[in-house]
Amino acid sequence: MARAFAKSFYHSKEWAKVREAALIRDGYICARCGRVADDVHHIIHLTPENIGDPRVTMSLDNLECLCRECHMREHAEDKADGIRRQHGLDTVKMPKYHFDADGYLVEDTPR
Repeated sequence: MARAFAKSFYHSKEWAKVREAALIRDGYICARCGRVADDVHHIIHLTPENIGDPRVTMSLDNLECLCRECHMREHAEDKADGIRRQHGLDTVKMPKYHFDADGYLVEDTPR
């Protein structure tokens, strides 16, 4: 279920078009398990800070098609990561990403 800040985005005609384009691109196949994809997942998750950035919200490079089970698993892992961070148990550094000048998603390089 969409969080409150993203509800209007997920009900927009623009999102419906991009969502359908992602499903067609991937042949309605889950990128993780190969079953029928029901959902389109934002690789860089939507936040109140980036909801207005089309490079995050609408870029096909930031979308992957997932079946409902894989999508639910993805977000369950996110919640678990949040709990680990909250309790100081996150010892693994997660890579950060950005979009380059050509619109490709690339991993940040450490400075």
